[in-house]
Amino acid sequence: MGSAGRHAVVLAGTPVGQPSSPPGTAQDRLASNWLAPRRPGWGLTDRRIVTVLVVLLVLTPRLGIPVGPIGTSVALPLTYLLIGVLVLRRRVVADRLRVELFWIALTACLVSTAAVSLRGGSFSAPSLLLLTAIYLPWVLQVAGDEGRQVVEHAGRVFVRVMVVGAAAGTAQFTAQLAGVWQYKDYLADLLPQGLMISGYHNSIPVTYGSSLYKSNGFVMLEPSFLSQYCALAAVVGLVLGAPAWQVLVLLAGLVSAVSGTGLVLLAAGLLLIVVRVPRQIRPGHLLVAGMAALLLFLSPAADLLLNRTGEVSQQGSSGNARFLQPYVEVLRGLEAVPERYAIGAGAGSSDRVLASGRDGLGFDVLYSTAPKLVFEYGLVAGGLFLLFILVSMLDRAPWPVLPGALVVMTLILSGGLLQAQTAFLAWLLTGFGAVARAPARSAWAPLPGRARAPVAPREGERHPVRAAVAGDGAGTGSRHTTAGEAG
Repeated sequence: MGSAGRHAVVLAGTPVGQPSSPPGTAQDRLASNWLAPRRPGWGLTDRRIVTVLVVLLVLTPRLGIPVGPIGTSVALPLTYLLIGVLVLRRRVVADRLRVELFWIALTACLVSTAAVSLRGGSFSAPSLLLLTAIYLPWVLQVAGDEGRQVVEHAGRVFVRVMVVGAAAGTAQFTAQLAGVWQYKDYLADLLPQGLMISGYHNSIPVTYGSSLYKSNGFVMLEPSFLSQYCALAAVVGLVLGAPAWQVLVLLAGLVSAVSGTGLVLLAAGLLLIVVRVPRQIRPGHLLVAGMAALLLFLSPAADLLLNRTGEVSQQGSSGNARFLQPYVEVLRGLEAVPERYAIGAGAGSSDRVLASGRDGLGFDVLYSTAPKLVFEYGLVAGGLFLLFILVSMLDRAPWPVLPGALVVMTLILSGGLLQAQTAFLAWLLTGFGAVARAPARSAWAPLPGRARAPVAPREGERHPVRAAVAGDGAGTGSRHTTAGEAG
């Protein structure tokens, strides 16, 4: 038998709908190269861009540009600049599902806002524009199959930067306790007010009138940001197998912030680790957890944190204003004007219409993502935008635990809907590295592993495989006959 005949037999033995060679072979790669231009993988320059982006998101939350009532975070233009470079280098692509969800949700929000305006209501155009600008990049993801590696790189950078931030926060707190330093906001003294984000409690005493202040790592918007970022970095470190001493430093920084939100996020992350990836917990991590718990109960922060366990039910407390009061106020505002269930009260209306410390209406209520979206845009539009956020974070997540932890952080613990640095960080650690979708299969193609039945030759026709063996060029029926029959 000649070589041409042997090749024809091999092709004839491949059932219709099945690849002619195992997936991933040189033959398949050669075929794919004909369908799409070859895209080089992520190189050192691309990873450095991600490194710079993560560092800027962590270290510049208090820096802003004088746009809007409280300023706009510099994270917004810097992120667009760096992601734009990756787009030009063809390292990121738009995900079709996210693009469709984003435009459907944004269109619904625009319709709701127009309805509010037609009925004589007011809305904040900057708030609507900021919502669009912050979440437009969420439709992008890493091109190819390197998403997990890129996200893990971003996670390692985040852990290392937060180790430095946690060490600074711990030094802030311990220096005050030792009496060798008195709290001072150096950043506020160095930079003009026009370059600072306003509307946040940058400096908070541990108790009213106390000279001991909670740590904010010098650069965080509030101590609660340091607490949550340290907790998130500790969870990332455990998933990535970071050294135990780094986790210990992060936990020390969490304690120095004297904020309960970090402890809630840490507890949620540890629960997800135990359920999803228990093997990531090493003996050294258990030792560090014991040491951290001991240091916590021996530190002055222990009583302060334990005294806050019942805050959720205490009117006017921080826990109540974060976890309970937003939902009460939103429900009260919707019931006052029932049409708000359908069209909302208008973009940016949460702090203007509902009780909020910014308007001097009594106490500071933190409107988290879900209640803010529903009140400002209604159940339909707000629900659609919330769906877009959840799909972007959870669909084809590149690694376990982190998406769930970030959902808790962004949707429950933080009023981060329009906080550019928080939103971009959540996207970088989740949807940015989403696993590539499998290529679509034709509805008419046979199911994998099921070949079509052999087709017998018509009367007067030669057998296709035997014709191929004879070297006379088998017809189209050659793919329906197995190699064994050719013998």
